Amino acid sequence: MSCRVITGAGIAVAATIVLAVAFSAGFGAREGSPTQTLVLTARGIRFNEVNPILEVRRGVPTEITIRNDEPGPILHDFVVVGLNARTPAPLQPGESALVRFTPTQTGAFAYACTLHPGMMDGRLTVRP
Repeated sequence: MSCRVITGAGIAVAATIVLAVAFSAGFGAREGSPTQTLVLTARGIRFNEVNPILEVRRGVPTEITIRNDEPGPILHDFVVVGLNARTPAPLQPGESALVRFTPTQTGAFAYACTLHPGMMDGRLTVRP
C-alpha cells in the first residue's frame, strides 16, 4: 500500500515538474523578459496537438511564433480575432512566422487557422 502512495506522489511531482518546464519553455511570459513569448506548432490539423488555451497579460508585448510542421503540402495561418494579430500570409510546410502585438484589453479571444476552421481553433485569454 505504501508503495502505491510513494509511486502516486512521485508521479504527481514528476508531472508538476514537466508542466513547469513546458510552461517556461513555450507558454506565458518568461521571467526577466519584457516580452511574453509563445510558440504554436501546426501539425495534424491542430496547434500543439490540443489547440491549447493561451494566457497573456494586458499591456505586455506578446510574440507568438507560428510554425507549420506539416509533413505534406498543407498551408496554415493564424489569427486572434479582435486583437489585430495575424500571420501576414499562409505558411508553407517548414515555414514560421512571428506574430507581434500588445493586448490592450482583458478578456477571452478566439484564435484560429482560417484555412481549417473548426479544427484549428482555441482561446487566448488576456489577464490584467
